[in-house]
Amino acid sequence: MAAPDQTTLSAETALLEDLSLTAWPALKTVHHDGWLLRFSGGHTGRANSVNVIAPGVLPVAEKIAFAAAQYRAQGLTPLFRTTPLCPDDLEGALTAAGFARQGDNAVQVLDGLAADAPAATAVAPLLEEGWLRAWLAMVPVPEAELPFLRAILAAIPMPCLYATAWDKGQAAAVALGVVDRGRVGVFKVATRPDLRGRGHGGRAVRAVLAAARREGARGAYLQVGCDNAPANRLYARLGFRAAYGYSYWRPAPAAGG
Repeated sequence: MAAPDQTTLSAETALLEDLSLTAWPALKTVHHDGWLLRFSGGHTGRANSVNVIAPGVLPVAEKIAFAAAQYRAQGLTPLFRTTPLCPDDLEGALTAAGFARQGDNAVQVLDGLAADAPAATAVAPLLEEGWLRAWLAMVPVPEAELPFLRAILAAIPMPCLYATAWDKGQAAAVALGVVDRGRVGVFKVATRPDLRGRGHGGRAVRAVLAAARREGARGAYLQVGCDNAPANRLYARLGFRAAYGYSYWRPAPAAGG
């Protein structure tokens, strides 16, 4: 089979970026010459970073300075998210402006979804307080970010799938799916710390995939840190493959700090 050409890869990347930006919305946005500045009180990098969505005409250094000022005005650390859709000179310009790459991540995709849901799982179309309490017990969130997390979840515009994998009557793992244009984005995957390594996270993800298939989805995508070895092993077992990478850029630590 011939390898996909660069145009096909760019179109796929652009689609996945569109899907993920819709699936995990920001509470405030600023559109600036092809850049999307997203603000959500600091909860998650995706919802609090600059994302390139179109070519622009203004000087890149000028746009970096504008964006950084907007984040500081919101009480947030300036954060840029670079993807293969970014202009070639952006990373060099960020370095020159005092930023450093501080987080590498991968977007992974799955072609085709299994129809059968695993045993001892449940999927709900609406956020329930029990699901959120279970997730927070698995992934502690600073108290100041909780209102922003709730607001982001409430703002998701597309059909949602809140999955829970049960073990002896208790939530062992959870995951969130967001269905859009024939694909399901998988977010917020977490397992109870004392139950990790027993397949519960995989059951929660598989429950999302099976429910998404019933909603008409034909494929899936997710985002994961490159250094998150347990998650990457899980997704490999489920058949996910790497599509492209992205990085976060933050202000570089002061010399000698």
